[in-house]
Formats: sequence, structure tokens, C-alpha cells
Amino acid sequence: MNPDEHPFNGLDGALAGERTAKPRSSGLTMVIDWGIGLQQQRDLTDMGAEYFDLAKIAVGLSRLWSTELLRQKIDQYRSRDVEPFPGGQYLEYAEVHGKLDRYLPACIDLGYRWVEVSDNIAPVSLQWKGKIITEAVEDYGLRVLGEVGRKEGLENRIPLVDNAMACMDAGASVLLVEAAELVSEKAETAAAVDEIVRAIGVEQVMFELPGPWIEGVHACDIHHMRRELIKRYGSQVNIGNVAADELMSLEAYRRGLGVNAGSA
Repeated sequence: MNPDEHPFNGLDGALAGERTAKPRSSGLTMVIDWGIGLQQQRDLTDMGAEYFDLAKIAVGLSRLWSTELLRQKIDQYRSRDVEPFPGGQYLEYAEVHGKLDRYLPACIDLGYRWVEVSDNIAPVSLQWKGKIITEAVEDYGLRVLGEVGRKEGLENRIPLVDNAMACMDAGASVLLVEAAELVSEKAETAAAVDEIVRAIGVEQVMFELPGPWIEGVHACDIHHMRRELIKRYGSQVNIGNVAADELMSLEAYRRGLGVNAGSA
């Protein structure tokens, strides 16, 4: 046997042929980083950098590390072709407290090349959201993930499809659909999500998995949802909010190699 050939060569999973390699424009995976240490992050990228594309530094965690440590985290991700970005709630915090003018320059200074723009908790308009997205893209050269939806227990009266189109028209590269919308049992919510996919195209939509921050969500619910997303949209669906220790099992699902792979 050729020493460079993997012993399991050919046993690649029924869906492996559909998976694209990096850099890719669809089939994106976003890992959510809740404060993993540099060594754990290094282990994550050593084992799985080729299987994820984005890393969300959750909520306002970017403020909790020293400048040196945060830059190390950002540089470490980017050195493995993974783009980190700060969670959208931190931008909303800056807006609510009148400090938004500091936010985008700080992102650039630290080495972020992507930002998330959301309206989950701040009482903002579509005009505000579009303005921030356009400013981030045109004035700072950033790429934007525009998020639509709501946090559990909070209402957003803006129709999902209107919110989504405003994000994309303003220059967002990827549209994030908030996890709380995906676990809703309301028929009109499911219809609204389908409308977004038809209007924008599934290639530009990233579905955020729910987590334990949503009441009643358990690990089995998360596994069920990712299987359903792959079943409905195919192995190249964009999936976000993936826990670091779930990255490899998700990739196995994508390729038809994991538990319940036959039903994925």
C-alpha cells in the first residue's frame, strides 16, 4: 500500500462526494467559541480546521481577554483558514450604550475580518441595521453575517423575509437564521423561513443550531435538527452555532458516516 494512501480510502460515506473543500461558498460550518483556551483551540484546528470555516467568539467574550490573548485567538484561527468574528450581541451592546463608534474600528484593530449584525435585543430599525452593514462593508472592508430572528422569549415584529432582504441588500455576505425561529412550532414561522430560502437562496443562508440557552432544548434536539437540516437542504447546507466538541460528528453526518447517518 502507498504509505500516503489512507487505509480507509474509498470508505468515505455516501454523501462524501457532495462535500466541497475550503475555501468554499456553501456547505459552511460555523463553530461557536464560548471561551476555549488557546491549547484547546489549537487541538480543534489541528483535528478539524478543514471542516469548519467560521468561529463565533460568543456574545461579548472579546472584552474579557487581554488584547494579546484575543489577538492570539484571532491569529490562530485565521492561520488555519478559519475566520473568527465577535457575536452580534456585543455590537448591540455598543449601540445601546452609545459606544457604537468604537466597535468597528476595534474589530479592525484586533484583526477581525468578519462581523455579525443582529437586532435580537436592541430596539433598532431596519434602516439602522442596513446602515451598519453598509458601513462595515464599504468603510471598513469587513464581511458581514446579518442575523434575523429573535432570542427565546423576545419578540421581533419585523417580518423575517423583510429583515432578511434588508440585510442582503445592504451588503451582507451570509444570512444567519436565529435558532429560536427553527425550534418554533408555529406554522407561520416555518413558512417564513421557507420564504427566506426561496428569496435569497439556500447557499447564502446559515441555520444556527439551538443550544441550552433556549429553554427545553437538549442535546438530542440539536442532533435531530442538524439531521433534519441535512435531510431537507442537503449535505451542503450552511450550519452555525456548532459546539467545538460536536464539529467532527457534524462532519460525519454531512458525509453519511455517523450515528443515524442513514436517515440524514
